[in-house]
Amino acid sequence: MDHNHEKDRDKILSACEDPGPPLPQGCRGNHESHGHHAHAFSGENGTEKRLLATLALNLFIPLVQIAGGLFAHSMALISDALHNLSDFTAVLISYIAYRIGRRGASTHNTFGYRRAEVIAALVNGAILAAASAFIVYHAVKRMYHPEAVLGQIVILAAMAGIVGNGLSAWLLHRDAGHNINIRGAFLHMMGDLMTSVAVLISGLVLIWRPWYWLDPVLSLFIVAYILVNCWKILKESVSILMNATPERLDLHEVRRTLCGLPGVSGVHYVHAWPLDASGVAFSCHVVVPDQALSQTERTAERIRTVLSRSFGIDHPVLQFETRDCGDGGMLCGISCSTAGRDAPGGDAGMPDRRGGIVRAAYHVARIVLGVTFVYASIHKILDPAAFAATVYNYQILPGSLVNITALVLPWLELIVGAMLVLNVWMPGAVSAATGLLAVFASALVFNMARGLDIGCGCFTAASAENDMTLLTVFRDISFLVLSLFLLFLTLRKGGLDSAPADRTSRGAEPDPADDASAGGTGR
Repeated sequence: MDHNHEKDRDKILSACEDPGPPLPQGCRGNHESHGHHAHAFSGENGTEKRLLATLALNLFIPLVQIAGGLFAHSMALISDALHNLSDFTAVLISYIAYRIGRRGASTHNTFGYRRAEVIAALVNGAILAAASAFIVYHAVKRMYHPEAVLGQIVILAAMAGIVGNGLSAWLLHRDAGHNINIRGAFLHMMGDLMTSVAVLISGLVLIWRPWYWLDPVLSLFIVAYILVNCWKILKESVSILMNATPERLDLHEVRRTLCGLPGVSGVHYVHAWPLDASGVAFSCHVVVPDQALSQTERTAERIRTVLSRSFGIDHPVLQFETRDCGDGGMLCGISCSTAGRDAPGGDAGMPDRRGGIVRAAYHVARIVLGVTFVYASIHKILDPAAFAATVYNYQILPGSLVNITALVLPWLELIVGAMLVLNVWMPGAVSAATGLLAVFASALVFNMARGLDIGCGCFTAASAENDMTLLTVFRDISFLVLSLFLLFLTLRKGGLDSAPADRTSRGAEPDPADDASAGGTGR
């Protein structure tokens, strides 16, 4: 084990016996990489003032835009304001996290309290997604029933957004160069600046041309921008909370780099996980020639320097050994003896033709199923009353649940379809699709057995269309089989990620079929 960590442990035991107060500076480790971590708050007063100024601006801007949007009947302006409110929340979270982070680590929270920002960002992303659905509903409604929009008011409010977002970006650009969280807020400000420019263009056009459809169309584009960033927030938050390896970090490259250092015979048991949006923790076992433990200090310093400068890893924990553990733990197959080869079940791609066919079938199936769900949801979303009549004709649900089902189900179909097409969170998307298709097929078979002569309402909201036939049942069952195929591949992918590596570490040959199945699911 790294003898620096032995020293740190002794310091903690001798100087930090009380678990309540924060650890003294000496107890936070004396590694070179720690000297550059966010615990050193250089220029903290200036950063705090700039965050507060940005916070005030991003509260003022959306209030002006909401007032202008309500007065001018502009959904584009209101949607832009809601997005700016999300940026206010993001800056507020950054400020609160900055304040909490100054408390430092303690023996109770050895990594500090910075993950409070991650939890808050997760909640904020969910609220933002719900607000986006609200905007889409009203924008689509406005496209069918356009209302006059006051172009002059839109221009004035958009100009306020341009000035405010420009000032916010200018305030944050100084800290964005060395702080990844503030850099993300800076990019949001730049995105808002461009969005406000789009709203300004809409207002200018409305002065000369009565193109009232342009306002809801622009609002839909703004929603698309919001959802893209919302998804990034949710994905990053869940990834951090799940201790997933940061996307920017290639563990195979880290291992190859460490194995190439002088004095290193092998590296295994490699793990990396994010502490927050910027800090990265890392641990591994390092095999060195048999020597006194004190002689590993030069190797340890060299490893820490490489990890910090080349990979941005600021919390490394190294365990030195004179031989491989060989007990088959996770990623144990990644060692110097396998240099140049990816670990089984990883991202290396397809080892044979059969795997390529499975992977192609997987992607074709998810896209076909996703497009089908999206197409089936459109008419139901646009005409919820007609779809409610279709649901009622099935005579399965009680009357109190008909309307809520007619409102929620199409949006659920749209979300599931979009996730399938975009290849997002496939375990959840495929499970939801399979459950929905099983319910749909069961309802069709049940009503045909009862002899009800009604429309299925599968792709339209009108109950008078698409009468149920055996062909309808066969079609839905075919979609169900396709979904089950996707579910099998998705679950098999997760189950095989570590199994081949375990077999390899025990000396057994990996099964090529396993590699094909793992690659065939799109990893």
